[in-house]
Amino acid sequence: MSALGGLGPLSVLVLYTEVEAVLKGEAIDLIADQETARVAREISSGLRALGHRVACVGVARDVERAIAPFAPEEWVVFNLCESLGGDSALEHTVPPILEAHGFRYTGAPGPTIAACLDKAGTKEKLLAAGLRTPRYALLSSPGEPCDVPFPALVKPSQEDASVGITLDSVVSDAEALRRQVAYIVERYRQPALVEEFISGREFNAAIWGNDEPEPLPLSEISYAEIPDPLHRLLTYESKWVEDSFAYAHTPGICPAPVDPELGDRLVQTALAAFRVMGCRGYARVDMRERGGVPYVLEVNPNPSLSSEGGFVRAAGAAGYDQAHMAERIVGFALEVGRTRCTMRRPRA
Repeated sequence: MSALGGLGPLSVLVLYTEVEAVLKGEAIDLIADQETARVAREISSGLRALGHRVACVGVARDVERAIAPFAPEEWVVFNLCESLGGDSALEHTVPPILEAHGFRYTGAPGPTIAACLDKAGTKEKLLAAGLRTPRYALLSSPGEPCDVPFPALVKPSQEDASVGITLDSVVSDAEALRRQVAYIVERYRQPALVEEFISGREFNAAIWGNDEPEPLPLSEISYAEIPDPLHRLLTYESKWVEDSFAYAHTPGICPAPVDPELGDRLVQTALAAFRVMGCRGYARVDMRERGGVPYVLEVNPNPSLSSEGGFVRAAGAAGYDQAHMAERIVGFALEVGRTRCTMRRPRA
């Protein structure tokens, strides 16, 4: 058994997304959505093993109905909701509902989730803060002019989990650019983000905490077994399709084999991005380096906590198994608004 901050066993409501079909994109995109249910079971099992009382509840559309049986002064929510009704654009609406009912919850608040899902808006915020990010353009149609140099990466502007990214996403001429932009706009029903393809090493920085966030050990995505430099990217297959070549040949290495100077630049860049985007609890910042200069690719609030995922890998390198990692994340949730609400011990 484990006690968190001297509070003893807690009541934790693990709230997760239930998705039966995709609303846009490709049928294979459902894998990432359904993985959330598996993560919820892993987190629930781990917290129970540490002595906490846990309820694991799936949400399709109605958050208020899902949380109705639980008293907010007694339960803290482990928020694993990544969409509602299969629409990832509604992920940011979950935290305000929890707040309105008086719940404390893990991870980022709604405005941060919405801001980070807007990839072009994220880049604007990063640049305004003096952080580097690849050159980019937001295209609503394939005929729009674009001054991003080739090779370029074309992806949905409002998705995460590498949704919509394939080897065809890296384009080297105007015709390929037009074709890929048309695909994103038509299939994913949103503008396409076109960004300069940075060909350097790729790193993930897992960050956790609130007012004083702390970095976990850096991870590097190894592309050593990918001979074509334009194929060295984390496609959807790389992340989710376990029997694919891409999944098997893009391992994460943690701690990353990096010299101290570059490592410090990457960590400081990630911490700055975490703060600029208003992250809370835990997040992952994805970066590439070129000439020793970090470029922020994305800021991911509430990233996957799968036992095979990058955040869990980084936590493991810091000495936390998945269960103790989840417990620590619950602790960060309890820090937020502590003056407004006092958690009660669960009933016997």
